Amino acid sequence: MEKFSNINELIFALLIWITSNSDYTLPREEITVKKLEQSELSSIACGKECEILAYTPLEPKYLVYLSENLEPQKYVCDRAILMHELIHVLQEEQGAFTSYEERTKKHMREMDALVKHNIYLSQFGKKILYSNGFAAKFKTKTSNNLYC
Repeated sequence: MEKFSNINELIFALLIWITSNSDYTLPREEITVKKLEQSELSSIACGKECEILAYTPLEPKYLVYLSENLEPQKYVCDRAILMHELIHVLQEEQGAFTSYEERTKKHMREMDALVKHNIYLSQFGKKILYSNGFAAKFKTKTSNNLYC
């Protein structure tokens, strides 16, 4: 497993992976990751308590919010969540799926990020589940090392 001395090193490594495995190009500006308490992240992203772990707002651009419970420098599943959000930054900057109506554009962007999320995780013997177009939790009482 790779070791990253700081979050900026990790962001750069993930951006290199994304640009090597898609048509996206490196962003024009530096992306900032801000960790938030779960209640604050839920409020910003959902307007109420929710189980969200990361969020990329349309404004300000080049910003990703992560739950303070995530440790992307340490855990591949958390790293893939950050990568997923970096894809959303690139999608917005580079106008991905803008020829579609707004609702369809959002769905296409999410599915694009989810597919790349799973491809990335597959390199580490992991995967995520999708449910209604979003990443879902695998709810079981048994230990499962395949799903994040």
